[in-house]
Amino acid sequence: LEEGILAIERTVFQDGNGADAVRDATLSVLYTKYAQVLTSLSPELCRRLALDPHTLLIGAETVKTGDETPSDTTTTICLENAENSLRNAITLDATNKDAEKLLEELLGDAGSSGSVHQRKPKEFVAELFDSFADTFDEKLVQGLQYRVPQMVGELAAKLLLLRKDNNNNKSDNYYYSTILDAGCGTGLAGRYLRSLLPSSSGDGILVGVDASQKMLDKAKECTFDSGGCGASIEKTTTTTKEKKNSPPLYDSLLQLDLDDMTLDNTLLLHQDDENTPRRGFDLIVAADVLVYFGSLEHVLNTFAKLSSTTTDESYLIFSCELATPQEAPLGFRLLPSGRFAHTKQHAIDMATKNAEGYSTTLVHYEEIVPRMEKGEPVKGHLFGFRLNRRGASRSDIEEPEL
Repeated sequence: LEEGILAIERTVFQDGNGADAVRDATLSVLYTKYAQVLTSLSPELCRRLALDPHTLLIGAETVKTGDETPSDTTTTICLENAENSLRNAITLDATNKDAEKLLEELLGDAGSSGSVHQRKPKEFVAELFDSFADTFDEKLVQGLQYRVPQMVGELAAKLLLLRKDNNNNKSDNYYYSTILDAGCGTGLAGRYLRSLLPSSSGDGILVGVDASQKMLDKAKECTFDSGGCGASIEKTTTTTKEKKNSPPLYDSLLQLDLDDMTLDNTLLLHQDDENTPRRGFDLIVAADVLVYFGSLEHVLNTFAKLSSTTTDESYLIFSCELATPQEAPLGFRLLPSGRFAHTKQHAIDMATKNAEGYSTTLVHYEEIVPRMEKGEPVKGHLFGFRLNRRGASRSDIEEPEL
């Protein structure tokens, strides 16, 4: 098994990592079988395998030749390698149910809450972004030509004009009232979104939510007149005194997992009267954050529940990495990068499936290049949905996509 896996992986490395469904499915099966063997080994057999000079076991070097008695560490090495093999198997073939089942059994309680595909653990996402919060803006915008925040902001502006036309509003000043930047990170989308709110203090609310506190700390530094948050990655001449006097870009920044968001924990601070029904958001954006979710069903249902309860229509904008139906039969696929890619149909189906109380219409779709990776453009897509409250006075006529 180890020799077979090594032979295929060596071929992939030499020929490039292009898509090959047959090869990937075969390699997925081999990784699954390898994991099955590793989990069945006795401590003694695991020790012998670790001592084999040709073994693929990661961490085998910690087992010494003179160790005659298998230790807990030896057994752990086999189990950890089994887990790695199963994750490789699922990455290569999202339909590999044998690998999924075995991984859930191996993880025990940690894997029993649902499919191992569903999403990255919230602790993983928080720790990942905490680790490079200080250099996040520079690496993404300058190094990877990252443009998703700008694309989201431009689409939000277009949808605002659509909403204005839908409501026959002739005013020159037309804005959103409450915006949620879900997975806001360091606030790169914040400046584009802030301009779509009324300029008068207290008339418009911009809420940022992220799992990483260090990212939020960076976003908290952003003000109307300072750099960062989409204004400029270069250092500015803004003084400390000017920054203190400049209003913050976000009205509140909250450390929350996206699955845990409710109207109470996102808008309670901005409610004049706690007995007044929460008004909800008339614009929700998720810029390049759904790549850390497998199925989008739950998170998009959460977004629908956060949508405005006091206006006839609200809007939802999000981006994903692009997968074809052939690449992702389930509608989503875990990539070697550790991010998920989604099909167009999966995103549409999940956005419309559980929008209770709303009629959801796709009003914008385009394929995009969110960033560069290893010098190559990453394939992505950008979605815009209109959510109309059922029973609203305006008839729900499907309009052409922007």
